[in-house]
This record gives sequence, structure tokens and C-alpha cells, in this order.
Amino acid sequence: MSSKTLAYLYSEPVATALLRQQPDDFIVDEELNFTPSGAGEHVLLHIEKTGQNTQFVAKQLAEITGLRARDISYAGLKDRHAVTRQWFCFKWPIKQALDWQSWQLTGCTILSMQRHYRKLRLGALRANRFTIRLRQVSDCNEVLQRADKLKQGVPNYYGEQRFGINGGNLTLAQQLFAGGSISDRKLRGLALSAARSFLFNQQISARIAAGLFNTVIDGDVLQLNGSGSVFRTTQADQQLQQRLDTQDVHITAVLAGLGEPMVSSAAAEFEQHALLPYHALVSGLEDYRLKAERRAIRLLPQQLTMQQQGEDMVLSFALPAGCFATSVLRELVNYRDCGRQTADME
Repeated sequence: MSSKTLAYLYSEPVATALLRQQPDDFIVDEELNFTPSGAGEHVLLHIEKTGQNTQFVAKQLAEITGLRARDISYAGLKDRHAVTRQWFCFKWPIKQALDWQSWQLTGCTILSMQRHYRKLRLGALRANRFTIRLRQVSDCNEVLQRADKLKQGVPNYYGEQRFGINGGNLTLAQQLFAGGSISDRKLRGLALSAARSFLFNQQISARIAAGLFNTVIDGDVLQLNGSGSVFRTTQADQQLQQRLDTQDVHITAVLAGLGEPMVSSAAAEFEQHALLPYHALVSGLEDYRLKAERRAIRLLPQQLTMQQQGEDMVLSFALPAGCFATSVLRELVNYRDCGRQTADME
């Protein structure tokens, strides 16, 4: 599922670089959307992992505690080929000892433990903060110039990792919608998610190609910046366009599924036209009773900084939960992802 087929907002970068040549070239820090209470029957472990995926760490915690793997929760999945600091949670009696300092987890260090009064749930994140080293950058000046543009927003594409190795998750969805079956609920969920993500990306790409990425049209559904709240529009006007230009609101596209379309007029026609070639995927998602949602097509990297270190560039920025650092990077530099190549070989 190559991102090369999707339109670039600022044209395809000329400068090249290597991404994730080693794990600590890609560092991710989770920021929860709450402060642990310090008391309660749920244990929160802040863990730094290197070269391990989230489910593998959860499985290790289950084995040590004697719990089931499904009893170990986390706020989000993190890439294996990186250094990531994230939270894991499980229920543990308050009066029962927990010698977590002595635990040996493969590829992991437990940084701290907190008590909390409720379970950590998927998506309970305010943001993810990224620190990324790009190696062997062919033109550091070009990258620095493009970095300034990124502050105005980038396409909020779902990253290639959403689609699995060589687009395998999307292939599973196509097989499922063609009459196949997937007994594993988690795998089926990944397939359905890949189909929705693919359709969403196609809408953004079409909007860029039409020169409408930063233009409100009649019937658009807009999202308030920093909020999940959306509202319908009937007619595009100067006030709405100004709110878009000042980043107060963002244009949305549909996450396909069942439900009355919120868009109308020209926006509805555009959306229908963009999804027309993928009718089988749209119908398949409706058959599986997924509820249609809206998602902003523009992503604003926060606190973006960049520093040159010889031939390398080190950048840091924060993104809302569910957004992809690679969507920022693809507008910055033409990178080769060494970590992803390793995953393909494995």
C-alpha cells in the first residue's frame, strides 16, 4: 500500500534521506489525556521498549502477573522499529504486593508505576510526541525550507503501517467483502480498518488534485480545531474560508460506513465521485454495520522544531492520537524507511 500513489500537498520532495536506520532514530513518547490519580485498583506501568511491538510487551506482562493477555490494556499501538515510551495497565488488588522493579522484560525498561482508579482504555491519549533523526539527508537546505510549510498543515493520511506488510490488511478486506471469512476478531478488525483508511486517503488525495484541500465548498462538514466536534455547512462563504485559513476549523472527509451522509450539495457530489471506483469497499463496510464518521483531512504538527547535525536532520513535533508521523515526513523529504524494509523481510 504505497503512499507514493497519493497526492502531495507541497509537491513531492526532491531531497532524500534514511529513516529508522536504527531504533533510536524514531522515538515516541505518549502523553495521556488524564493524570493518574495515584490510588485505585488499576496499575499503570510506564515502559520504554526498543525493538518490540506493543502486543508482545502486553503478552510478557500477562505471563509475569499470571493474567490473560486481554487483561493488559494500553492506550495505543506503537511501532516495533523504534524506541517508544508508553503506558500499560492491568487490575491488581491494592493490598497485594507487586514487585515490578525486579521484572525482566525483553527489550524493555519499566520507568515508573502509578495507581489509578480505572482501566486505561484505547485512545486515552492527548498526543504522541516524536523525535526523529533523518540520516544522510541529500539537501538539508531544502528540508529546512519545506519544514516551514508544514506548520500550515499536511494531509492527514493514514500511514502505510495501517495497511500491513505489502498492503496485506487491505487485501484481507477485499477477500472478506468478496465472500471470504476471518475468524480472528482482531484480524478482521484490522482488515475493516484498512478498508476505511484506504477510502479516506483517496478522498484527501482527490481533494488535493482538485485544488480544494484548503478551500471550503458548499455543503462541506467542518471540524473545530482541537475537538472532535463537527458541523454542517450549506453555503461556502468568506467567513468560513477565513476560519479555515486561520486554522480554527478543518475540512473533513468520511470514514465510510452506515449512516446518513452529513455532506450536501457540491461537497456530497465530490465525495461520491471520489469513492465511486471503490464501491465494493464502501458496500462491504456497510454490510459489516460500521458507523460512518468524519475525520479532518488536515493535520497540524505542534511544536515543530528542526536541527541540522552534519548530514542528519533531527526534528520533533507532537500529533493528536491516531495521526501518523509518516504523513508529516512524506511532505518533508523523500525517505527510505529502513525499519519498514526490515519488517518486510521478516
